[in-house]
Amino acid sequence: MQQYSLTTEHQFSNNDFLSIAYVGALGRHLARAQAFNEIDPANLVADGGVMNAPALTNIVGSKAADATLNAPGDVGQQLCDASGNCQVATTLIFGEEPSIFFAPYRGYNGISEKQNTAVSSYNALQVSFRHTSHGLTLQAAYTWSHAIDDSTSTYQETSGGINDYNMSRWKGTSDLNRTQVVQLNYIYALPFFKNSSSAVARQALHGWQVSGITSFFTGEPTDFNCGVTGYSTELGGSYRCDVVGKLAIDKHTYDDPVYGPTLSWWNPAVVTQPQFSELSSTFGNMGRNMLTGPGRNNWDMALEKDFRLHGEGTKLQFRLETFNTFNHTQYQYANTGCSGSTGFGQACNLNTTNPGEVNSAWSPRNVQLGLKLMF
Repeated sequence: MQQYSLTTEHQFSNNDFLSIAYVGALGRHLARAQAFNEIDPANLVADGGVMNAPALTNIVGSKAADATLNAPGDVGQQLCDASGNCQVATTLIFGEEPSIFFAPYRGYNGISEKQNTAVSSYNALQVSFRHTSHGLTLQAAYTWSHAIDDSTSTYQETSGGINDYNMSRWKGTSDLNRTQVVQLNYIYALPFFKNSSSAVARQALHGWQVSGITSFFTGEPTDFNCGVTGYSTELGGSYRCDVVGKLAIDKHTYDDPVYGPTLSWWNPAVVTQPQFSELSSTFGNMGRNMLTGPGRNNWDMALEKDFRLHGEGTKLQFRLETFNTFNHTQYQYANTGCSGSTGFGQACNLNTTNPGEVNSAWSPRNVQLGLKLMF
């Protein structure tokens, strides 16, 4: 890890302090896993798409024989001849046989190798402010950042088994990225009845304080693959979507046939299933984590007071705590991806009843009461 920062600070008075910083970090030789029992695309190019699989001698590819698509190999011919020489791309695209017949270590499914080859970068503007006066303590922090990597976790889950011979295609926004974050924490001692002539009023109504944590932040990156039912890539795996427009947050209302007007988070019309030809070339052109999910606007607050009891240092503390205080709806996730019944080259808003709809929310308001005796 390499970390670097430049910070400027200024104290405006005894009560106000401001800090502005640029913060960066680079990660090199980070842990991830690579699937090395995948068919190597270079071998398919070098051998003209033909590999020997003795266990598949005299297998006839009925789906390929009936197909009118321009798939690799000779349409209408056997996928594997009497010697077990197979048109690998056609065999796997149409799902005639499992990829384990053509993998480097035949007969085995996925084999992953842990390695220290991943990279990451983080760049951020970080601003913080602190104020203390008249019974108020306030701290505020704002971050505007971008985290980029090619493997967020120690296991490369983002590849989806597409082509681990080309790990560089997974460099993009990190799964951990939060572009903008505002955090506020505060404690305010209510000044009421401090100088009341009534001892009862001072004891019961003075000394209350309000505290809380307020959070605003943009959502998590959202990633997904595409897939037409019954088809794989020439490597026998899954594939990505094609992006044909601006893939970004596009909030609008969708008239769901079951739930009525429902918030949709993005426009699936700008994402399509890939073209059939891409199953043996790019495997779809969509990058990683291109869409951002719903953010949050959350308030957790508390009202508390200490009541002094008989005896030195003995007091009873009352707390009223609320989480999501204003019961504000905070959306969590949205529907993504393409229906498997959507054909090659068709937009992802076809053949589905809930394209891009928000499908969940964070918890509603929770309230709890507490008493604590301190002596």
